[in-house]
Amino acid sequence: MQLTEIQSKIKGIIAGMFDLQPEEVSGTKAFTEMAKYDSMRALEFLSKLENEFNLTIDPDQLVNMSTVDLSAKMIEEQLRAK
Repeated sequence: MQLTEIQSKIKGIIAGMFDLQPEEVSGTKAFTEMAKYDSMRALEFLSKLENEFNLTIDPDQLVNMSTVDLSAKMIEEQLRAK
């Protein structure tokens, strides 16, 4: 799976969680800068990523997944390692 496809899917997840259009989601804006993003939303995001990409992600990795772009890179690495 290409990085751009992963980014697109992650933008869709974030858009769905925050009632936005995918094109409104920045690749570089920190999730913590979004209204309503808190620890519960972070866990929801993690769960949605795991389901979408059929992966198990260590919750400690959320610290390194603070933007769409960083999340996509991490997902890409895990998919390659599979």
